[in-house]
Amino acid sequence: MRPDRARPRVDVGVVTWNSARLSVDALRRLVESDQGCELRVLVHDNASSDGTAAAIAEALPTVEVVSCPENLGFARAVNRLLARSDAPWFFMLNSDAWPEAGAIGTLVRRAEQNPRAAAVAPLLLRPDGSVEHSTHPFPSLATAALDAAGGRRWLPRPLLEHLSLEGAWHLDRERQIDWAVGAALLLRRSAVDDIGGLDERFFMYVEDLEWCWRARRAGWEVRFEPTAEVRHVGGVSGKRRFGDSRAALEAANLRVLLDDTLGRQRARWYRALVAVAGARQLVSARARGDAEEEAWWRLQVRATLGLVPPPVGLGRTLTEDVAGGEADGADAEGGIDGHGRPKVAVAVPTHNRATQLERLLAALEKQTLPAEEFEVLVVDDGSADDTGAVVARFRTATQLNLRSLRTEPRRGPAAARNRAWRTTAAPVVAFTDDDCVPDPEWLRAGLAAFEDEARIVVGRTKPPEEQLALSAQPFARVMDVGSPDLYETCNVFYRRRELEAVGGFDERFRRPSGEDTHLGLAVRDLGVEAVFAPNAVVLHDVRPGNLIASLRESLRWADIPLVVKGRPLARATLLHRWVFWKKTHPPAMAAALGLTVAVITRRPAPLVLLVPWVIHRLKTDPVCPDRLGRVVNLPGALALDLCEVATMVRGSVRHRTVLM
Repeated sequence: MRPDRARPRVDVGVVTWNSARLSVDALRRLVESDQGCELRVLVHDNASSDGTAAAIAEALPTVEVVSCPENLGFARAVNRLLARSDAPWFFMLNSDAWPEAGAIGTLVRRAEQNPRAAAVAPLLLRPDGSVEHSTHPFPSLATAALDAAGGRRWLPRPLLEHLSLEGAWHLDRERQIDWAVGAALLLRRSAVDDIGGLDERFFMYVEDLEWCWRARRAGWEVRFEPTAEVRHVGGVSGKRRFGDSRAALEAANLRVLLDDTLGRQRARWYRALVAVAGARQLVSARARGDAEEEAWWRLQVRATLGLVPPPVGLGRTLTEDVAGGEADGADAEGGIDGHGRPKVAVAVPTHNRATQLERLLAALEKQTLPAEEFEVLVVDDGSADDTGAVVARFRTATQLNLRSLRTEPRRGPAAARNRAWRTTAAPVVAFTDDDCVPDPEWLRAGLAAFEDEARIVVGRTKPPEEQLALSAQPFARVMDVGSPDLYETCNVFYRRRELEAVGGFDERFRRPSGEDTHLGLAVRDLGVEAVFAPNAVVLHDVRPGNLIASLRESLRWADIPLVVKGRPLARATLLHRWVFWKKTHPPAMAAALGLTVAVITRRPAPLVLLVPWVIHRLKTDPVCPDRLGRVVNLPGALALDLCEVATMVRGSVRHRTVLM
């Protein structure tokens, strides 16, 4: 590095479990080497019984060690480390691995040269210097079919090399890859803030693959830098914790991920092809008389087919209720989960509403559902106010299980909500907004509305009594929900498995403009019933009357056509006469035509076209209860209607469908 250049700050995060001697040795090699950057080493010990935490603290006093009273698993422990980190770079490192001198600095430089690199992977070497192939393509039917057909033997080497397949790529050049083993991986903090931490559904294994897949889907890259070398012993904690059943745990976790990424039917085909490929290797090993390799491939085939039970509490029971198995019913108290996770997660996107957010969090503190049974995830969507300080201050004083995430730059509530539900392991997600105040019985009543069959639960939303006077102002906006028709995310509960099945909110909705209805219709298309829970009450702020604010707000609805695109039933039930968003739009268009013709021709006769719209706005859909106010605000009402029509036209062009 150039002498005049500031050394980058990197936090190294290490998870340990019953590996005292190896962890101390690996960490000593790290702290005693010059990595070309300013390092802070953070250790999370997962309830080791061999004195690992104490040994590290005694031997390496500069290392910051936190000992957890329970074994959280790798993914949750890394997320705890990420929460402790404040550096722009985070180096995820196994307790049995250590980087060669300068390796971390080399990874940072490579990441700086590639601004869209969410992560950069080093070259992994065994202690004896042999290469550990740690970069792989994403699982796909194509690669599974290639292995099932023995394609690595007869396909052209350039194609195999392009796929980063083991044995075909010599790991001798920098390049973009699909995913890399998380034993040593440099993460860009802004990317973590954008897409979230590791998926806590996975105790260990597959969490690195899932994170890289999520990064790719969000538009980030993963790079490989072979000049940065890391030594890795490999498999220490996994062998001690699970033995041979770790193959079953990895297979169980992979089944969950493939159901997410490929869909359940394609995932079944993938597993069948992988089993065929494993069977080929098994037959080959038997023909060679290699009993050890034959036994290994037999285990892999049986684990792939689900014939080997995963570790108790970490495999089948952990994954099936999330992926859609039988362990998914609610009890009389609304309890969904019996495996130590929150029963429900509350997802709250927020942007520049620190005061309202603090009020919401105070209301969540008053929930009658026990605090240990739910968690709150606040996603700060690029706020420029003191939202972060409010959340940090609140976290120090609350009993809530509160987590905060941040997206930068602002990506919209759809992306923020996706970030929240993908971060939690809770099987039910409750959505609300930062300008809401839930009733103390909200969560309990919402969960109680679930039954054994799949459901979407929509709660009762109404304005606060003290704000009812505001609703009488012209152009005030009042949220009053008394049916499950539109799935408003100010008060709705989804099972996680349905969110996974449809991919969550469509992030093409960059503003709050129908993304909630779009998601609800997608889940309904799966055959899921939407039910109304009148006792799950949320109070939603009234937006005071303001014509300028209403005109500005109308511009955000350009994505509404996407809600009904390709959905004839939705058009028939949600729209007016199939193509109009609101009943007031057809007469408003006629009124605009009449006014235009009257001005051009200087004749009053065309003004008769205004009559239907005027009657509609005075009697059917007035802008306020006051009779005089209805008349005085007619010009503003027409401007608002025409602005909405223009927005619908713009959205129709954008999404190639017709909505007026």
